[in-house]
Amino acid sequence: MRKRSILPILAVLFVFMSIFSVYSIFRGDKAKEKASVIKQASQTSQTSKKEVLQKKTYPNLNKYSNLEIHVSSTRQTMTITSNDKVIFKTIVSTGAKESPTPKGTFVIELERGDFFYNASSKEGAYYWVSFKEHGIYLFHSVPTDQQGNEIPEEAKQLGKAASHGCVRMSRADAKWFYENIPQGTTVTIK
Repeated sequence: MRKRSILPILAVLFVFMSIFSVYSIFRGDKAKEKASVIKQASQTSQTSKKEVLQKKTYPNLNKYSNLEIHVSSTRQTMTITSNDKVIFKTIVSTGAKESPTPKGTFVIELERGDFFYNASSKEGAYYWVSFKEHGIYLFHSVPTDQQGNEIPEEAKQLGKAASHGCVRMSRADAKWFYENIPQGTTVTIK
């Protein structure tokens, strides 16, 4: 008689332990995922931290026509439009007072690359795209050192006039721009 009353209790106990084990594994995976995001955010600039945590979404440009890029030197923003409708907007850094970004209308040129380093200025950048003088004036990430590490003091300048004449953006924005903006796209800088 006692064996029969113990079996249902053991069965319930087994089910409870199974559910608890699955829950613990699931919870552990979520904790690891959260720790990974926090670790990644702590290894990047303040601007990049926001992007990592907010998981910025970028438009699929294949769905749009008549793309135009508008850069405001006064607001330090870049807006991308399609048929005069805003499809993307982000903060940038244009040229400092002593090295202003050229103003006018340009087009995205053929030249682009995933990294460069300028030994004379001791700065490099990821994801560069030329818009004037075939490799002289570029859109690119915030500056890096020779090893490709973001320079924290420069990253903090995003949103302020701080470049040598190029248009800087976050590394994530620069990567998306590099991979998606087609040659021939009109660029207006005011």
